[in-house]
Amino acid sequence: MILDNENENLKVHEWISKYNEDGVFDIVTGYFTIGALAFLAENTNEKIEKYRFILGDIVNFDEKVKAIDLLNENIDIDTAFKLSRLAKEAVGFLQLNKVVAKTLEPNFCHAKLYLKTASHDDRNHYFVSGSSNLTDAGIGRKTTSNIELNIAETGNNGQFKELTNWFESLWQSPKAHLKKTLLDERGKTYQEDFKQYLIDEISKLFALYSPEQIYFKILHELFKENENPEVTKQLIKLEDTKIYNTLYDFQKSGVNSLLKMLNKYNGAILADAVGLGKTWSALAVMKSYQMLGHEVVLICPKKLEQNWTQYLKRQNSIFEDDKFDYEVRFHTDLRQGGMHSSRVNEEFFTNDKPKLFVIDESHNLRNDKSSRYNYLVDEILKKSKGDIKVLLLSATPINNSFRDVRNQFKLIVKGNNAGFKESLDINNIEHTFREVQREFNKWGSQDGATLADFHQSIKESAFFRLTDNLLVARTRKNVKANFDKTLQFPTHKKPINIFKTPLKFGDVENFAELMENMKLNLSAYQPSYYAVSKEDRKEKEKLKKELKKKGEKGEKDAVLRDDVQREHFLVKMMMILMLKRLESSWHSFLVTVERIYAHHENALSKINNYQESKKEAFIA
Repeated sequence: MILDNENENLKVHEWISKYNEDGVFDIVTGYFTIGALAFLAENTNEKIEKYRFILGDIVNFDEKVKAIDLLNENIDIDTAFKLSRLAKEAVGFLQLNKVVAKTLEPNFCHAKLYLKTASHDDRNHYFVSGSSNLTDAGIGRKTTSNIELNIAETGNNGQFKELTNWFESLWQSPKAHLKKTLLDERGKTYQEDFKQYLIDEISKLFALYSPEQIYFKILHELFKENENPEVTKQLIKLEDTKIYNTLYDFQKSGVNSLLKMLNKYNGAILADAVGLGKTWSALAVMKSYQMLGHEVVLICPKKLEQNWTQYLKRQNSIFEDDKFDYEVRFHTDLRQGGMHSSRVNEEFFTNDKPKLFVIDESHNLRNDKSSRYNYLVDEILKKSKGDIKVLLLSATPINNSFRDVRNQFKLIVKGNNAGFKESLDINNIEHTFREVQREFNKWGSQDGATLADFHQSIKESAFFRLTDNLLVARTRKNVKANFDKTLQFPTHKKPINIFKTPLKFGDVENFAELMENMKLNLSAYQPSYYAVSKEDRKEKEKLKKELKKKGEKGEKDAVLRDDVQREHFLVKMMMILMLKRLESSWHSFLVTVERIYAHHENALSKINNYQESKKEAFIA
């Protein structure tokens, strides 16, 4: 018999109640809720002699348990109000000696099975196998948009025997453990009895939820019918993936929002602060679209290649079961011929298959005048014949001005300045950001102006329609305040500066003044200057002035033929390079200076050797 929780047949919980007889009840499930566990205790406990539960390694209570969280969509309002009582019933049920629970480590549990072995009459054996987890929604006690599909049979038939053997094999396998592996505060592993672990964590729910939390739950239940059914389906599928179940609640919330944005507007920007796990959140989104049949293309800086390729299938990553399959390309590949590889050609990016483009460090593509930006827009996004969605990742979408994030929003609409006219009633993206930039400049010139003043001046602008509908951006403070106050983030120690800064180089106050005061000849890099006499230099200067009178081209040609001038410009470039190193990293600056010093030592050594031996030597 088919039990799909929608047809006229019995729901799973009705089947369990109807065929409840003396015997042993074995259950395999990925998730459970307190309401469903309490249902078993109330409706089967009197007759069942022994329960055996197998749960996958997704019952992670390190912070909060979504499986039994008040705001989990699998809990209805009645269950929420009764949560304290149901939690006590569930704990009392688990404390029974006849209840045994094992967890699969480190495996994720996709299987769902309810297997009842009757004590007296083989005809009263039954199984229910399919998609229903041990949740209020899964067993049909709560109406949900999810469609469950299960096969149910009674009697000692061939299928029942095969499932019995399968369960026994899994129960006895090395993967199934009576103890759960945990981490202590020092990061060391230890083991705890799995059933007792469940009991302790569920006991925490005895405390009543606040009126505010109940209110939020009611709002969720009242307005959830407005949710996009396609997004709901995507999330349901994601719940069976390792990546999704590894995320914290705030990351899952972000993934939910990103899926909604991508489905409705074909694009989104994930701009969570550094350290909030943008990579894993993006992986969950990528997996969702991979399961929908989209080709997934990841474009990142070359230096981040390992960050992403480590999660591809057959790399033995922690998400190996999810079989991630996406194409990795680099920002430097955004040029003619750059997207071609041994695996795919450039036509792969413009064919008629639906695609999700994920651009990591998207702020590197903030300049809409750059060749890479225009290649991405003109040669890939515009030429693609398939359904295109764009997910941008950046902790700093704005670097210098609002134009930076404007250009990233334009990637979502393939560079079309009017691309959000229909979806968000924004006629002109560039005009929108010019207005915001103008208000920002005006605000910045006012003495004593606060951030609230700036917000007030632009709150009615189209800018907020863009950010509200296309941007997910949370800080650590926001996450702790709105998701989980118990989350602990590492505290960065303030660096101890043991070097001098530009402000302490005597009277030098900035880099420009520092460069003016740098008396560096870097002689080893301009040997031609010392190989030309003063008379020859005067002659070249005279020739240069004459060529200048004839036109710019003649002057440039003279510079190109003049080794002294070319080497002089090289030294200037090297000085600028040193300043960039100084601004970027003290270590990089030190390495550069050491290399320049070594080059000069080598040159001086060769000169000294020549003066002694009069033998010519090449200075490398």
